[in-house]
Amino acid sequence: MKKLARYLVVLVLVLLLAGWLLLSVFDANQLKKPVLGWLNEHTDINLTVGNLEFNPLHPYTLLAEDVQLGEWFRARQVYVQLATLSPLSGHTRIATLDIIDAKLQLDNATELALPDNLANITVDELNSKNVSLSWQGWEAKGADLTIRHWQPRREGNWQWWSDFTLNGQLRQLTHPNLAMAQLTFNGQLARQQLQLTRLQSRLFDGLFDGGLTFDLPGQEVTLNAPSFSHNRLQFDQLPQLASGWTLLLNRAQLEEVSITSPGLTSNGIKGELRYLEWQAGGLPEARGKWHADEAVLDWLRLGEHSGELLSSREQLGLTLNGKAYEGTFSSELRWLPQQARLDIDTLELQGNKFVWLPDLYWPTPDVRLHKLNISQAELLSLDDALPLSILGGKLFVADLAWSAGQWRPLSEQARLEARWDEVAFNSLIARQGQAKARLNDTDLTIEQLTTEALDGQLSVSGHIGRYPPYLGKVRLEGQSLALRPLSRWLQGDRGFSGTVDINAALSGELQQANSWQGQLSIDGRDIFIEKVGLDTWLKTRLAEDYRRAKAVDPALAALDLNQSDGFIYQAKLAGPVNQGRWQLDGSAVQSVRHLLALRGDLDFAGGWQLQLGVINDQGCRELAVHLADTWRAPSLTLQQPRLATPCKPWYQGAVPYPDAGLPGRLIDAVRKLGDGSSAER
Repeated sequence: MKKLARYLVVLVLVLLLAGWLLLSVFDANQLKKPVLGWLNEHTDINLTVGNLEFNPLHPYTLLAEDVQLGEWFRARQVYVQLATLSPLSGHTRIATLDIIDAKLQLDNATELALPDNLANITVDELNSKNVSLSWQGWEAKGADLTIRHWQPRREGNWQWWSDFTLNGQLRQLTHPNLAMAQLTFNGQLARQQLQLTRLQSRLFDGLFDGGLTFDLPGQEVTLNAPSFSHNRLQFDQLPQLASGWTLLLNRAQLEEVSITSPGLTSNGIKGELRYLEWQAGGLPEARGKWHADEAVLDWLRLGEHSGELLSSREQLGLTLNGKAYEGTFSSELRWLPQQARLDIDTLELQGNKFVWLPDLYWPTPDVRLHKLNISQAELLSLDDALPLSILGGKLFVADLAWSAGQWRPLSEQARLEARWDEVAFNSLIARQGQAKARLNDTDLTIEQLTTEALDGQLSVSGHIGRYPPYLGKVRLEGQSLALRPLSRWLQGDRGFSGTVDINAALSGELQQANSWQGQLSIDGRDIFIEKVGLDTWLKTRLAEDYRRAKAVDPALAALDLNQSDGFIYQAKLAGPVNQGRWQLDGSAVQSVRHLLALRGDLDFAGGWQLQLGVINDQGCRELAVHLADTWRAPSLTLQQPRLATPCKPWYQGAVPYPDAGLPGRLIDAVRKLGDGSSAER
């Protein structure tokens, strides 16, 4: 018996050794093909595995390599260690699940249909190493994660957003409007909300540190006490929030942040955004304050400044103070996007130096200006179409609005007041001026406009209608106005100089010259005109025979005038204006040797009916000049009327006969001079 027992023990040991050796050399890959074939046939999971490592001595442990699940999951290695497997009860508990060098494309993911004995799956710990993930435009790379206490399947249904705890890091996270790198985080998924107690990352060349809550079912993202440091935010277009989503920020801190976008560029931003709630399709509700080194909004450039933000979904409120254009500014603004309107409640500028460029434009179609106060400002235009400069400018505007291409009042207090040390338009210069104007629903009233202009004094007052036919009334007074600057500005074929006084009181429709009524007078002194040789022309006509009225070609007369320059000692043109016709009876022009009197009228619509007379020292007319028809195509008639003895004066006005004029009868004196010159020759 002892011998038999010994043989039995030896046999058992041999069988155990043989079984151990058999299991040790067991190759799980021999079962891979039939098992995967059965799974793919009965579950539609489309699973492929490159290599399996499995030891029956450790039946709850499996290592799979080169794993692919459909078109959405690939992994170099997947390690599974089961804690419990209860096929009859349908409960499976995974102690450890490691995924290494994997790539997930969740947009292509399909539902995994598993048998009923896998109705409940719990994962104690899931670890990933170097995992890449893409979903709805988001790209995550280099994910090293640890997820604990996760039940992704319950009662036969997948619940990927079930609760778990989370910590780990990402090498990179990108979106079309976002780029983050070197992320570290910890938190949990609770009630289908990803709650990261702390998230740290590189963000737009800077640092981000804060808490984050991502509520997918509620479509809401919340940043709690985020800190942005040295970030350089760059956008090809301003960010847009996806429809239905809400972004919340609580107590955000900014430190040396810069923004670069097509509409706005700002650098050196420091501040606090106390609260922000932004929903797609509207302005955010927000409150905050900041300080920035500079900001550029389209053509508007600000230097060092501080600001406060108070925004609702209907309007964006801003308070800005700081430096701009070598001066200072202070403003309170409101932007109402639904009306595309900018309300400037207060804007104060002091000591600014503005430069106007040809491509400047006002981007807002509707502006309401409640209070504008500018002092000691300068403006230089680099636009050839607007050759303007202003020194020492002061401007006050109250309750005016710009909309539909015109100004309109916001209240009965709508007004404008201005002062300037110097205004230059091309070669015209006005100094030490001031203006006051009011605007109502129907009229623009100029209460006062006085300035030093053309080396003299100029004053304008009156009113004009804002709408056709632009009915108005104006009074203009100019004293000792120099003509040479006006000549340089006009750059005409004939230069001129001299001094004039002008007084006008006119009323009527602006665009209808035949409606003008009032008084107009122009007094000139020492006037020089190039290529208007009036004395020579008159002397030649006096020497010719015009005893009968004779029509003269205006072009030939103009050609004769062009042969020399003219000098006028004194000119007085005055008379009433009736239906756009300036009645010049009693007017006269004194040249060096001749006195030319005027009667008739000048039509501001472009015509004239004038009788001109060359007057001798007795006040009698010796040469009659008749101008008719239009300015551009006039008719000219000359006649030497027969004089009685004694002659009847034709002009007895205030302009005297010239000291150098010929005495007695002009025709006789001119012809005698002509005969003497011929005899000498």
